Amino acid sequence: MATKTKIDLEDVSFLIPVRIDSPERMENLTMVLEFIKKHFDTHIIVLEADKKEQVHHSCIDTKIFIEDHDPVFYRTKYLNRMTRNSLTSFLAIWDTDVLLNPLQIKKSVDLLISEEADMVFPYDGNFYNTPPLLVEMYKSINKVEFFEENVGKLNLMHSNQSVGGAFLVNKIKYCEAGMENENFYGWGPEDAERVKRWEILGYNIKRVSGPLFHLYHPRMSNSWFASKELELRNRKEFVRICRMNKDELSDYLSI
Repeated sequence: MATKTKIDLEDVSFLIPVRIDSPERMENLTMVLEFIKKHFDTHIIVLEADKKEQVHHSCIDTKIFIEDHDPVFYRTKYLNRMTRNSLTSFLAIWDTDVLLNPLQIKKSVDLLISEEADMVFPYDGNFYNTPPLLVEMYKSINKVEFFEENVGKLNLMHSNQSVGGAFLVNKIKYCEAGMENENFYGWGPEDAERVKRWEILGYNIKRVSGPLFHLYHPRMSNSWFASKELELRNRKEFVRICRMNKDELSDYLSI
């Protein structure tokens, strides 16, 4: 029986920052890693920041472990560290628990290569939550088409214009635009801020057709604002960016 040819994404690095806060999170990460390696010739970088190392998987090409006793997972800082260490022209910034049709990723990379876009969301804005039962069924089927066939049974995570979960970028443009905003400490509106920042700076953002699927996991401490103080601080940063014009934002990023 002929082996299905993988899609060539040799010039793409998947960056996955993680803190394992539940058994479901570990299971989801495993599914995501195996999905990427099943469909693509690419490079997977995983950064784990925690009290002790838990993630070990053969699909990972580069593993970074940082001993971190801070109860708040500083995702923006760790993503920037991963970006600086990456060697490919394009980056796929990926959550630990999202899946989609692999052709949507291929189309996204094609848009970056052709310079039709600087940032691409590999989905149309519909980001669906998958309940535990369907996730268990997916494990035995191991085909994203299963979620697509059952999309009518799923609820959206947010609106139909979601900007979370996954995005792909030209690395040079990503660095020029400030990468992740490290003023966002812990959970917050950094996904919305990133898009607003890129729009103000005049970069080209596109989407491709098709949904994104979020694998169920319990919402632990790093899936919420860590405190009222941090919530206020993160929201103020978002509003500050939204109020800037291009020149003001360029100056702000150069500080």
